[in-house]
Amino acid sequence: MVFTPNFQITAALTKLLMDIEASRQAVSSLPITVPVLTSLRESARLISTHYSTQIEGNRLTQKQVEDVLHGGTFPNRERDEREVKD
Repeated sequence: MVFTPNFQITAALTKLLMDIEASRQAVSSLPITVPVLTSLRESARLISTHYSTQIEGNRLTQKQVEDVLHGGTFPNRERDEREVKD
């Protein structure tokens, strides 16, 4: 069986695709310095840690997760802190 998607390439869709491509080109031509790359990695790590532990029932906010990753502690949240650190 061959997949045959049911859609039409309209003028509006073409414009949106061209806008996406123009944005991609603009972003890809930006210089990414080491500090910017480091910041992006840290942000991604923080966000992924927050949401992956939240799925498991962790009650810490994203700001609290960031504080824990930088050595902070929260009373009565030891289990949540261990989960973030691990």
